[in-house]
Amino acid sequence: MDLLPLLATATGAVIALSGTLLADVRRDRRQRDRDIDQIRRETCVGFVLAVNAAHAGLRDVGYSSVQGDDRRDAVHRAVTEAGLYGARERLLMTAPAALVTAGETTFARLVAIRNAITDGAKTRSREYHDAYHPFATALWQFRLAVRADFGQEGFTPASVDRTSWSEIETCVFCGGTGTGPA
Repeated sequence: MDLLPLLATATGAVIALSGTLLADVRRDRRQRDRDIDQIRRETCVGFVLAVNAAHAGLRDVGYSSVQGDDRRDAVHRAVTEAGLYGARERLLMTAPAALVTAGETTFARLVAIRNAITDGAKTRSREYHDAYHPFATALWQFRLAVRADFGQEGFTPASVDRTSWSEIETCVFCGGTGTGPA
């Protein structure tokens, strides 16, 4: 009978220890999930910021009178200095498939703008216009895919006081009343 208290104490210790270990494992798993979500958020926001910076740089080149090799160099600089390629690689390696797909579509649409500007298109030209609307739509679709991935409610252009995602209604090339895509 002297073993019974020792056995009860050992059993109690094992139960307490396994409960503590289980709680630690669950807490570590939740923290790891939060860390992964934070990395994905930062990756997605970084990608959008790089896309926007590259697009702004390309528009600047499109407004300029730079031609030939100087134009190609300016286009390369605009995209490289924006950090677009690094942001894309982070997205490819850390995002779920739906975000990679939406991000690659956005990237491809920006490449079309890059190619048009490299080929001499001005920002307010038909060549730029033909590449801009698909890019603007793809960028908004990426943003909405990120929101959906994080379980946030989507929204429509009207809910943010817009008529469309690509500003087509103000585009002079599409019959709008505005000054064309910016």
